[in-house]
Amino acid sequence: MTAQPARRSVSNWLATALFALAAVLFILVAALYLRDRFQEEPTPPPPPSEPGHAQLVNVVQALRAQGLKAEYARQGVRIPELTAAGQGLVVEGAPLYVFLFEDPATREAEVAGLDLKNLTLLSTLGTPVATGPLHTVQGSNVFAVLAGGSDDVIAKVDQAITGLP
Repeated sequence: MTAQPARRSVSNWLATALFALAAVLFILVAALYLRDRFQEEPTPPPPPSEPGHAQLVNVVQALRAQGLKAEYARQGVRIPELTAAGQGLVVEGAPLYVFLFEDPATREAEVAGLDLKNLTLLSTLGTPVATGPLHTVQGSNVFAVLAGGSDDVIAKVDQAITGLP
């Protein structure tokens, strides 16, 4: 009869040990989860643009480097003669539409056929976008159209776009 209580004792000890191990592992997992959740890692900077292959983030960085407040906009536009769609930014309160081409040669070929004084900007639905006087600037693989803005903003946008690698 002593074998029965010994088995119960081993079973109880084994169950208690497994329960303690499960509790320790649960606490360890919870601590690791909470540590990772509340540990803020800095957002890595975007990669630098390759010469002739600027992206919208590179345009925003160039504008901000000129001291301009540049934010992403949700409105895109089209120019019927261009294959690239314009991505919207707001620079110091003025809309800036950025057209990104595959390379500078493609931009030059497509923009060469435009009448820059009479551009027609269309929304993605095809309706004309009513804006003020338009200013265009080109650099790298980027063609940009600024609608409005002060002379200072226009000069800084020109510097930012023409300075892209």
